[in-house]
Amino acid sequence: MKYAGRILKQYSRVIAECIPLFVTAGLLSVLSAVIFQNRYLPEMSNILSFLVIPVFMGYKAGTMCGGDVGGLAGTLAASAVVMAEPASAMILSAIAGSIAGLLSRKGLDRIKHRIPAGFEMLFSNLYISGLGLLAGALTHYMLVPIAAWLLTFLGNGLSFMIARGIIPFISFVVEPLKIIFFNNWINHGFFLPLGLEQMKTQGSSILFLLETNPGPGFGILLAYALVYRNMRKQMLSSLIIQSLGGIHEVYFPYVLSDIRLLGAAITGSIAGNYCFMVTGSGLLGPASPGSIITIMIMADKKHWLGILTGIFVSAGVTCLLSCLIMSGKKQKTVVDEEILQKDEGMPMKKMEHAKIYFVCDVGLGSSAMASALFKKRLKLEGLTDVQVFHVSADRIPPNADAIVCQKDFARSLSGIDKPCFTVNNLTDMSGYKELLNWLMGGGENGK
Repeated sequence: MKYAGRILKQYSRVIAECIPLFVTAGLLSVLSAVIFQNRYLPEMSNILSFLVIPVFMGYKAGTMCGGDVGGLAGTLAASAVVMAEPASAMILSAIAGSIAGLLSRKGLDRIKHRIPAGFEMLFSNLYISGLGLLAGALTHYMLVPIAAWLLTFLGNGLSFMIARGIIPFISFVVEPLKIIFFNNWINHGFFLPLGLEQMKTQGSSILFLLETNPGPGFGILLAYALVYRNMRKQMLSSLIIQSLGGIHEVYFPYVLSDIRLLGAAITGSIAGNYCFMVTGSGLLGPASPGSIITIMIMADKKHWLGILTGIFVSAGVTCLLSCLIMSGKKQKTVVDEEILQKDEGMPMKKMEHAKIYFVCDVGLGSSAMASALFKKRLKLEGLTDVQVFHVSADRIPPNADAIVCQKDFARSLSGIDKPCFTVNNLTDMSGYKELLNWLMGGGENGK
């Protein structure tokens, strides 16, 4: 199970690093359909979607498993897969690239000491090219038929759900997985490849809206602002980050602190999905991050009304139910433990050249935004020598001086021997007093 989780996380990371290419392909489709009636733009979009992106995914997967040499082998393997023109070229390219990258690294390490002097470059080039083509051929003859059957099976299941009008109820699976930080895997690993296949026959896909809809999260944050007046300033920034920045992770801690709100999120999501389905709304490509801005950019103008209706309906339903839930039993405002820390015993000496790593699932969403905000905070505190980075959970470097993540996400980290500072919300700068105190030479290491 642990090994399968690592595979899924790596695949999700490969997809996430290709998101700019997916967005570009979608933008080309939007431009050709809405603004420029040009036959070359759709051709460029198709080249990106069915050639450039699969090959690049093979390269990235190979690089992750075997470094630069693995990336070259992964590119060759992915090229062999694309030649077969399978419906699932993207998934298979990542698999073939991973296999080629892993074998190239392991193989070269074993044979390099047996290569005669002066023939190192020749043997290395022949080995990489042969291994890349072999991995592509194995994928082509062994995995393509299996992947084609699986994609057909899932596609038929999706068509059945749409025909029966039950696609909105997929929220019973999506929303619980989102709040335990599987949102990137759901969107990039499942909905994205199926959505691209749906686009081939329908021109757009509702699947790109099912996880990225910011409505449920917006509704929960708005409910907190309405019920707890002393949290309105904090909620205002969170609302902007969640709906316009597309960082959905900001509302996860509030649901996890009161699990009853998950019911409100599921109900609101179902209501929004139903609006999307009834109006025939869909996107011309994946919207990442899940911001209202990117969603509207990736939508055909004929779908704008239906999409906005679905987003606002899901936000309204979620907000109403959340207010009823929280008003029934007033809870104390959730406050980060760090906020309660006193400023007593401040250090006499600042840490210099410390390397702080903000961590999230993929290392591109909430951790990226939090690291940018924390850099600004450091300037205000005069800590200009501190270096701040953002990474995925499985890429924390050994030279990190400390890591920062959300409290609920910290449970998934294991074997970490670095000081780990946790906060309820990565983008709430009021919760970093303990970390700042530690950087300035005082306080205890993170928990």
